Amino acid sequence: MSSELFYNIVGILGASLILLGFYRTSIGKWENKSFVYELDNLVGASLLIIYQLHLQAYISVTLNIIWAFVAFRGITSFAQRYSFAKKKRR
Repeated sequence: MSSELFYNIVGILGASLILLGFYRTSIGKWENKSFVYELDNLVGASLLIIYQLHLQAYISVTLNIIWAFVAFRGITSFAQRYSFAKKKRR
């Protein structure tokens, strides 16, 4: 497999994950504050960062770093809420 093909596949997967996450949230399959939605965004943005770095598209890289950070913060927030709820049940 050529490196161009590899990076194109990475970019397509990243964009697909983000778009499918948005679609699943829009049709009510996922909640916008769910773990799976945030994880989907984090992985999708990370794959797009790899692709865009290869293309040297630094403006888009910056956008996706912020997108990934927000998703990561959503995951950590979810983990904190889960941990708090678990402690509260004891």
